[in-house]
Amino acid sequence: MTIHLLKDLQTPIGDVLKVVGPDGVLLGSNGNPEFALMPLDDDLIDFLIERNPKLIEECRQIRQRMDAGHFRTHDEVKKLLQSSSPRGDKS
Repeated sequence: MTIHLLKDLQTPIGDVLKVVGPDGVLLGSNGNPEFALMPLDDDLIDFLIERNPKLIEECRQIRQRMDAGHFRTHDEVKKLLQSSSPRGDKS
């Protein structure tokens, strides 16, 4: 990843994005925090989702309920979905 220093914080975002390119860039600007700009791909999206505090907490709660026996098996869910089908399809 390359490093690009912004001389003016008022630089239009379009100009900044032209510098980013397909590989991303580390932006710095005279004493301000540095920022990494990079294109979103599946790996980066997975990385961000896996570290989302709300998702982590929700998964913890689900795990806790499952450990306490509050869950339905795959077959039970399939039967529930089949019985709630408007035509009674078994597909």
